[in-house]
Amino acid sequence: MIYLGSSRIITNSYSSHKTAEDYAGEHQSNISICGSGRVIKIINRFQSHDDSINYNSYLNNKNNWKDGNYYNCVSITGKTVRMHYEELGGNQVWIEGYFENKKIILRFAHLDSVLVNVGDVIKPNQVFGKQGNTGLVSSTKSTSDITYGSHVHLEVTDCNGTYLNPREFATGEKITLYEEQTNSRDETKKQIQILVDKINLRESPSETSIDLGDVYNNEIYTVLDEVDSEQYTWYKILTNWNVLGYVASKKNDSWIKVLEIKNSDEQKDNTPPIDNKDDNSTNEDLYELIFECKKEDYYYLKLYKDECLYIKKPK
Repeated sequence: MIYLGSSRIITNSYSSHKTAEDYAGEHQSNISICGSGRVIKIINRFQSHDDSINYNSYLNNKNNWKDGNYYNCVSITGKTVRMHYEELGGNQVWIEGYFENKKIILRFAHLDSVLVNVGDVIKPNQVFGKQGNTGLVSSTKSTSDITYGSHVHLEVTDCNGTYLNPREFATGEKITLYEEQTNSRDETKKQIQILVDKINLRESPSETSIDLGDVYNNEIYTVLDEVDSEQYTWYKILTNWNVLGYVASKKNDSWIKVLEIKNSDEQKDNTPPIDNKDDNSTNEDLYELIFECKKEDYYYLKLYKDECLYIKKPK
């Protein structure tokens, strides 16, 4: 499995598992992806083997172990391990990427260790974790074997939370893409800056519209359109990964900062530059005004409104 790093075999197929596939390879071997993505969630507090829970034992006793949303599990080494129900997959990495301009979430579970942090952008073939056996696992091996139940669990969901067959993503036939947002401030355009950790990007200006992904804190986007509703102002934007959608700013709230176009009528100094090499000459002697730009356009050099172009007079 190129996508998952070293060679692995399928131990539990999607048709059997229904929501994921399991791949077994060398314990603590590298896990990487062919494409790219952004880390949106990690769990990284468990120790391999010592925090490995026998799956069948869990099934037989889970009602006794359950405490609210937590399970007081007994590991294969006899240790009591308190796990939230979301942690039954042990150490995990959740990666958001885009396939055919639609959001895809990849969830890798049972890792030995996690080598990335939330917010990191993973590049192709970058190692982000090691295969392990944390959380609920099963095996025919002796529980004293440190590789007991070691495998990689991969779930793939779309923007609606629907499970997809992970096989094509695991083999690299389908590749997720993600580019860091690199927009910078352009004072000639109306833009927005994200002020919270993340905001959903929607297909249309509606809370019930399809979720296309997320935009993140401090990112800047050019406003392509603006739609007002009773509760929100919706801004149409285009991301670096070519996804077109809307983000909402709740009125009288501070999710988004609007960056208005800078006033182009501000006074500009049209005085020609000073040439310090000729102390006996005035600016007017050295330079001649040949053109004054009245609108933004391209004239070999880009000039803005009221900017002037000077050339030095021949001697």
